[in-house]
Amino acid sequence: MDQESILIVEDDGIIAAYLQDTLTRLGYIVPEPVATGEAAVAAAVAAVAAPPDLVLMDIQLAGAMDGVTAAERIRMAFDIPIVYLTAFTRESQLQQAKMTAPYGYLVKPVSERELLATLEMALYKHNLDRRLRQSEEWLTLALWGADLGMWDCDTRTNTVLYSERWAEILGCSLTEITPNYASWEDRVHPDDLPAMQEAFNAHLEHRAPFYESEHRLQHQDGHWVWVQAKGKVTDRDLQDRPLRACGVLLDISERKRLEEELRQLAATDPLTGAFNRRYFLHSVGKEISRAQRYARPLTLIMFDIDYFKRINDTFGHEQGDEVLRNMTTRIRQRLRHSDVLVRWGGEEFMILAVETSLSQSVALAETLWAALRDAPFADIGAVTASFGVTEYRPDETLDQWLKRVDDLMYQAKSKGRDRVCYSGESAA
Repeated sequence: MDQESILIVEDDGIIAAYLQDTLTRLGYIVPEPVATGEAAVAAAVAAVAAPPDLVLMDIQLAGAMDGVTAAERIRMAFDIPIVYLTAFTRESQLQQAKMTAPYGYLVKPVSERELLATLEMALYKHNLDRRLRQSEEWLTLALWGADLGMWDCDTRTNTVLYSERWAEILGCSLTEITPNYASWEDRVHPDDLPAMQEAFNAHLEHRAPFYESEHRLQHQDGHWVWVQAKGKVTDRDLQDRPLRACGVLLDISERKRLEEELRQLAATDPLTGAFNRRYFLHSVGKEISRAQRYARPLTLIMFDIDYFKRINDTFGHEQGDEVLRNMTTRIRQRLRHSDVLVRWGGEEFMILAVETSLSQSVALAETLWAALRDAPFADIGAVTASFGVTEYRPDETLDQWLKRVDDLMYQAKSKGRDRVCYSGESAA
């Protein structure tokens, strides 16, 4: 056994000497006993660099300060366990002593065996408490460092305890959140709620080893916060029904924002912001399948800026890039949300118009054609484009459809540019 030190606070000299001799013989380090509460506090303060491991405290002491008051003072300043030693066992005295959270209570006269057992248990329990507090501190620091909120759910009552960080993620205080599961679900974005519920139930029903869900929660100011929730059932009854589940919540809004930026970068042309060819080829297959399944119209508009090489050669590539950016902005302002504007390559662009007939797309192409030719660019003048428009035919492949629209655009070029061609005829 490691030598542990015990401070004896006893005003009866004979008892103090007996305790000191006994504890020394049992292997403890025992400094000179003190007889008053004031001396006990002073001894603890004086030994701040190496405080005693336990204080054996008589409740009734000589001097103005009794043992309970001295114990309160010591416990406020130091993490030292107290074991009371007294000849009195009045109920009021016991209640007063309990308020100081003692680690034991011995009644005089005390046998050596009882003394040893009580002190060993007190020191052992205090060591466990200290390690538990240390673990809690580490957990708190880990949660703080990881920016995690915690939740603890009683599945029988649907009561959920939330941590302060959980509430902070949503811009509110704990007092503003009702401690139940409904207060969580009520904040989930309607589009995310079914998947979130299914993930939770799947774990409760043993269909998943743990609970994990990414969903949006409504912040106190109304905007949506992306979170990742993880958890696990920690208790089940004899029928294997879940009793308790707990876990963590992490704000992943920034990660979601970066993911969206990466998706945009992968799907869009960096110069104009229009979708790129890769995105078009990914999307058009789904739209073709939908058009075939439901017999709905689907059209393509392809256009190419006229004499664009001349613009670059005359005014420089920076001005050429500005024409592309400006033209894309003008086009996008006249498109519907469902229309997909694509930079096909160089000065060639494509518009995938869903739920749009040929006549509607021709009208749209003519609107775009006029918007370009009737609004000259500064320092350059009028910039025109040649358009081809065609509707998807259920019996053709994508390559065949693309060739038809490409042929129509070059037909517009061959007829003098600055016009719209569709179904092999000029509409300019």
